[in-house]
Amino acid sequence: MRLPLVRRGLGHHWRVHAAVVLGVATAVAVLGGALLVGESVRASLRDIALQRIGGVAHVVRSGALFREALAGELGHALRVASAPMIAVSGVVTEEGSGRRASKVRVLGVDDRFWAVYGRAAAAPRGREALLSGALADELGATAGSTLLITVQRPPTIPSSSLFGRRDGLARSVRVSMTAVLAPESGGEFALEAQQQAARTVFVPLALLQRTIEQPGRVDTILLGAGATAADVSAGARAAVTLDDLGVRVRDAAGGSALSIESETGLVSDALAAAAATADPARRTSGVLVYLANGMRIGAREVPYSVVAAVDDAALAGWGVTSEVAGAPPIVLDDWTARQLRAAVGDSLQLEYYLWREEGRLETASAGFTVAAIVPMAGLAADAELVPAYPGITTALHLADWDPPFPLDLARVRPADEEYWARYRATPKAFIPLAAGQRLWGHRLGRLTSIRVPGGEEAARIAYADALRRRLDPLALGLVVDPVRERALGSAQGATDFGTYFTFFSFFLVVSALLLATLFFRLGLEQRAAEIGLMRAVGFGPGRVRRLFLSEAAILSA
Repeated sequence: MRLPLVRRGLGHHWRVHAAVVLGVATAVAVLGGALLVGESVRASLRDIALQRIGGVAHVVRSGALFREALAGELGHALRVASAPMIAVSGVVTEEGSGRRASKVRVLGVDDRFWAVYGRAAAAPRGREALLSGALADELGATAGSTLLITVQRPPTIPSSSLFGRRDGLARSVRVSMTAVLAPESGGEFALEAQQQAARTVFVPLALLQRTIEQPGRVDTILLGAGATAADVSAGARAAVTLDDLGVRVRDAAGGSALSIESETGLVSDALAAAAATADPARRTSGVLVYLANGMRIGAREVPYSVVAAVDDAALAGWGVTSEVAGAPPIVLDDWTARQLRAAVGDSLQLEYYLWREEGRLETASAGFTVAAIVPMAGLAADAELVPAYPGITTALHLADWDPPFPLDLARVRPADEEYWARYRATPKAFIPLAAGQRLWGHRLGRLTSIRVPGGEEAARIAYADALRRRLDPLALGLVVDPVRERALGSAQGATDFGTYFTFFSFFLVVSALLLATLFFRLGLEQRAAEIGLMRAVGFGPGRVRRLFLSEAAILSA
């Protein structure tokens, strides 16, 4: 009997019920609108993030350059699309107007980039360039405009070390703008989340490699979807070679030893630890070489000399121990001893440069005691102790040196030139390794090379393989970045926009609900006589309550 009463009550009091329905509908509309706006904001941010990175899911990059071929090897191993790229910062000048834009992202790409990005676009060829819309507007550039792009050539040796170059690294290339790259074709491509429009210039990968004098090398690999971050990390560990890590294993000391070196000129602690454990049967010995501005005994001086810090075993071969009281020992070759008229027991002052991290060059000195004078043979005549330093070790004469620090050629004597012509960069003095590391140790490494007993070619290859297996590329500067996951996380943000807009509209929701409640209460008051009649004919309070709640439920639905 309740259903007919509910149906007739809804029909008879339709005017009051219509007001209730409008109040509830208003509350629902406000609440639904708030949730819809929040979801719309999230979807918009997600679309922007995905347009920015396209189909790129992971990025492998490093502060140093590695083989371009690594991109193909890694993509093949993971069965995903891959593209090598160089990403550097530069300055772009529109030559017609002279307008200039700094801190521009310069990307060296080829057809593989758009294959990973997932949009059809013609890659720049020869000396062509594609610009993002924001950069084209800033420069006032149009199709056919001539642009001058200036970038910094990555220094092989860190600029924070004495031998690292800090100037003369700028390289420029002139290109012709062919088009503005639309956002949907990669014009807004960026690996970092950013609020501003992308200011990017795309140039051919081969052209940028030639410009920075790094043929066949890149610093970034783009990978498409289809692999997890763990898969990419495992693939990178398996595919990376010693060359990709800037590590060299070469014959030294006439084939009787192997020399482990880094292209940075400094052997990191991680590389030193791996070299020591790659073959437990081989004993490793560390070497740290440095340039002394001068070695003095009294008024006599030998300028610009390489000094090698060697381990205790090497010193012991000359009958010298590093455990002495007073000034640490120094071993001189007989040529240097004659120039200084040195004798065992003399005090020697070593003067050298130190490059401070804050960008300041200062002169320091340290005192030593001459502990031995040795003939130039064996280790004392080994020029291969010194890594290749551009502008120094390749010079034919001392006067031709082009170091990244001041050089006073007036101090160079004919005898010094004769030594260089005959012995090149062979160290003239040797000190304990601990003393050298205390004076010249760097945060990027406290050795310049590591010596390992050598052998046949097969033994060298076997040691290099063992060393590579001991090295973790991800601990030596290679980074695997899940850019897609990171971009989606950034789009989601820390704020739940649905909840945010719901609370923002909360007072409207409450007002609508109060309005609906008041209408419903008004309707009940107008039906007081009906309620009294129901009670009079035998309806209990619970039954009356259920009847009106049924009407309310139908109206709310």
